[in-house]
Amino acid sequence: MRFLRAVAAAAMGVGVAMGVAVGAPPSAQAANVMEGVYNYMPADGQPGTWTIYPSCVPVVGDLREPLYLPVGCRLHVGPSNGLVGGDARLTGGVWSFTTPVAKGMKCPDGTWAPTIETFKFDDVTMSGTRSVTHNAVCGLQPGIINTNFTLSFKEPLPIPVDRYPLYCEPGGLRRCF
Repeated sequence: MRFLRAVAAAAMGVGVAMGVAVGAPPSAQAANVMEGVYNYMPADGQPGTWTIYPSCVPVVGDLREPLYLPVGCRLHVGPSNGLVGGDARLTGGVWSFTTPVAKGMKCPDGTWAPTIETFKFDDVTMSGTRSVTHNAVCGLQPGIINTNFTLSFKEPLPIPVDRYPLYCEPGGLRRCF
């Protein structure tokens, strides 16, 4: 009888430990998603501002209590002062987005050539890299120009943002739509 109680207690302990491991929240980085107006300061070039607002999918918990932790977020980066914007995704701890620019590079003869701009930035260190890629245009070989930049918080967004644009049912299967 004591043996059965010991086995049951051990199984219960393993079940509790697994429940804690399975129910662990996403990384802290996902819980603190960037939102606001940020100063963009390149190592060389013209500074500007980015308006960043997130849209995320809420984690709805285990049917007993809703948890509103952001996961699957995208940062919508609004451009200004000659900067491009886009929808950044978190990959490997770094936010990144790529945008084609029709008039990205001015040629010596005054015409414009297309480029592709890729921005990668870390929301913890508030630093990143801008990569401008061009084909063989303007008499140049194909190339990539990398420029480092930093970000700093300037001010909150001028309008409220619904970080969780999906509505999730309060009971049952917790379907989101």
